[in-house]
Amino acid sequence: MAFSDTCAVKFLPFIVRLALCAIFLPAGWHKIMNTTEFSVVEADQLLSIGVSAEGLDWQRIQSTGFGSKSSDASQSTDSQSTARTPPRSARSLYKVSLIADRAGFPYPAIAGWLVGLAELGGSILLLTGAFTRISALGIASVMAGAFWMTSWSAVAESGWWTIPEASRLQAIAQVALFLLALNILLVGPGFLSVDGMMNAAPKKPKGGNSGGDKNARKEPR
Repeated sequence: MAFSDTCAVKFLPFIVRLALCAIFLPAGWHKIMNTTEFSVVEADQLLSIGVSAEGLDWQRIQSTGFGSKSSDASQSTDSQSTARTPPRSARSLYKVSLIADRAGFPYPAIAGWLVGLAELGGSILLLTGAFTRISALGIASVMAGAFWMTSWSAVAESGWWTIPEASRLQAIAQVALFLLALNILLVGPGFLSVDGMMNAAPKKPKGGNSGGDKNARKEPR
């Protein structure tokens, strides 16, 4: 294998794995382990999608589903859900749930948890190189969803070159991270990975084959 091919298949994916881990490990840790203060409006919105100070309201989450922002779904809240308290402080991942709800994403409360777990768990697996393609698929999906929920409407409405600079930089970062994860998904983990060691492990020959091969090499008299 040529040196350029070795760099493309082995060395570059290893560097990309380290970069993705350095980006998404602290992001996922912050979403799951830290808390964020929410405004009154945000707390009421969280309560409407099934997140309260008492915990997740699974009945509310199931009743909203794809129509969490509709008035019919709000009117269908039962007495137990109505008695719940809006969360003024909750896990930071529910910021993602608010964005997902505004974008019309189904089950936004669950979507926030999926994003946090994909970032934290996926970055750890990418660092070790275990289940690399599955982890890269999860991060690529997170970036595709983030671009669709936060950047696509501005790009589609105003065009790539006329949107505000902050929005353009955000969209570029999302696309770049998506492409990096896609590279790992297509090429593989590269150097120093659990997946690579598992694939390179020698397979023990079956007992019956060795004897048969020796007999096959003997020349007839």
